[in-house]
Amino acid sequence: MYRPTIKSRIWLVITAIIFTALFYWVENSIETIRTEDYDKKIQASKLMLSALEALQEERLPGNNSSMGTEVTDLLSFTMIGEKYSPITTDEGRLSDKVTVLNPTFAAVMVDYINKLSLNSGDTVAVMLSGSMPGANIAVLAAIKTLKLYPVIITSVGSSWWGANSPDFTWLDMERVLSERDVIPFRSIAASAGGSDDQGGLRLSSLGRQLITDAVTRNEVIYISQGSLTENIRGRIKAFERVILLHQYKAIINVGGGIAAIGHAQNRNLIPTGVSEKLPEKNYPNRGVIHYFSDENVPLVHISNISKIAKLYELPEDQIQLPEIGFGKVFFERRYNMKNAWIALIAMVLLMAAAKYFDKKHYQWREEKNDPDV
Repeated sequence: MYRPTIKSRIWLVITAIIFTALFYWVENSIETIRTEDYDKKIQASKLMLSALEALQEERLPGNNSSMGTEVTDLLSFTMIGEKYSPITTDEGRLSDKVTVLNPTFAAVMVDYINKLSLNSGDTVAVMLSGSMPGANIAVLAAIKTLKLYPVIITSVGSSWWGANSPDFTWLDMERVLSERDVIPFRSIAASAGGSDDQGGLRLSSLGRQLITDAVTRNEVIYISQGSLTENIRGRIKAFERVILLHQYKAIINVGGGIAAIGHAQNRNLIPTGVSEKLPEKNYPNRGVIHYFSDENVPLVHISNISKIAKLYELPEDQIQLPEIGFGKVFFERRYNMKNAWIALIAMVLLMAAAKYFDKKHYQWREEKNDPDV
């Protein structure tokens, strides 16, 4: 009776050596290639750089200094606000505000949004925050590059170091970018932001008036309904003035705005990045993104900037404008499939040969009436 086996130690050693050699050959044939959406990521990054330059020119008219690839005090003055100002609503991390000024962050946003397989012309809900103007620009640059249609609601107030200059809020930045035909999208509505989405305890009467002035001069709807719950409903109604919630193809949220996430503790419960549906957890309160999730609208949540920076190997806590097109987000490492197939075929042929000769060996021993068969 035929029982396939290989008893030769020499054959086993030879097979092990060949298999090991093939493994290391394939493992060392990994190639670094451009991602499929490389061109879109380049386009979005360049658009973000153009936006930063436009805002710099608006803030410092007549200054011809090049943004270049060096750290610039001009960019810092334009995009980094004060620690305290009349419209400061919360504490914040300076390193986060600086990290998102890298134009490559727009390429990261393209990478996130593309995970949802959206189509040109799709409508997406967008919630922005005065706390993170760099991330706002990155998101809008990605949206324009991917030819999506955004419906935007903004929190005007800002945490430390955000867009908290009363005469140059995020709404003002939006208007400048639109008027200069860089990024055409503008908010349809805005709220004060802060711990109750109405400024919280930190905001003085002067601060509230300055936010109201910013909303008025930029001609957007002011959502100030008297409570956080009512402000959340106000945002939902604003979004539904365009289309119903379930008709949006995605919702993109920048930062930890309380109306967006529902409660401060939810910052630790809502995952950064892409979520097809929010995880089922004991949320202390529901924000706008929970209502979208109920309608099976996927979420792109831009929070925990340090985590994003580490994931995509972006420089942190430095105003740096590197050469566009270099970095982890633009490239991916893949096995050379030609080499992998060659190795697989070689392994299969080697095993087939082993089985063939093993069978021949046993047939010969059976013909000789070998008792060990």
